Amino acid sequence: MLATRTTADELVGYVQATVSGDEGEIAWVLGTSWQGRGCAREAAVGLVAWLDAHGVRRIVAHVHPEHTASAAVAAAAGLTETAHLDDGEGLWVRQNAEQARP
Repeated sequence: MLATRTTADELVGYVQATVSGDEGEIAWVLGTSWQGRGCAREAAVGLVAWLDAHGVRRIVAHVHPEHTASAAVAAAAGLTETAHLDDGEGLWVRQNAEQARP
């Protein structure tokens, strides 16, 4: 998914999801001149909603512990920080309770 934010439809960044079964791993990248404007948050929230609508039950993201802006994006998208570190990055998870298996 490409994120555009201007009337000229300039590319400002992108979000992506890698889906395997009922789990999706998401990531976002935003051009530095567009940071701090809510673009990453809007795109990540939209991606999580799209994944929900398509039956993805568990969504994860990896966020560097010192990257507070990405942590805010993950939280806005409904993910919760865990205590687990994977290659120096914190694991953020969102489990859809309504679709969870019994």
